[in-house]
Amino acid sequence: MEGKAGEKVFVSWSGGKDAYLALLKAREQGLHVYTLATFISMGGESMSHALHPGLLQEQAAALGLPLEVERVTWESYEEGFMRLAGRLRGKGIRGGVFGDINLPQHREWVEQACGRAALTAYLPLWGMGEKEVLAELLSRGVRLIVVSLRADLLEEKWLGKEIDDEFCEMCVRKGISPCGENGEYHTLVVDGPLFKSPVHFSNGGTFKEKNHLFLKIKPANP
Repeated sequence: MEGKAGEKVFVSWSGGKDAYLALLKAREQGLHVYTLATFISMGGESMSHALHPGLLQEQAAALGLPLEVERVTWESYEEGFMRLAGRLRGKGIRGGVFGDINLPQHREWVEQACGRAALTAYLPLWGMGEKEVLAELLSRGVRLIVVSLRADLLEEKWLGKEIDDEFCEMCVRKGISPCGENGEYHTLVVDGPLFKSPVHFSNGGTFKEKNHLFLKIKPANP
């Protein structure tokens, strides 16, 4: 759905590539991005990506946007979304922007949740090819760091590395979703258009949960 020029929206913010490209496209469609919004686990890390919230705050500051935070569990995620949506509607926000590309169940959830919250759901990446998403990000000079990966599918050497054409080609060769749509990997955007300055972080090694490897990273100057 094309946005209404000037409509105040939030961007559902993971800190990764899809959310960032959705932000860029929302701006280019004339939407007024008022804030980023993210969900934090009770343990204090971002959901899915397991990122230190300070990194998300640094991204928001570098992008010149506020960051709205809601603490949830996976069980209370929908309830938390509704709380967040209520607060944002109180600030005049009428829509949400999401970085979903091709998973119908994700789109259905987003549209239903936004419908219940009286918000319009915008999915500016929907229907793009996954290789097209990565190609556009790289062609626009976006720097993407791999912050987690499935150890049964991807080599550990990619953890902490910047995504490049070689990475995309490797995913295609292995039959892996180039955008990691099934959780094969997650990214942190550290620089690109709209960033006033790059995001710097310190690397404290790795940790493993089941078959997922994660980087232990936090802001360089917490």
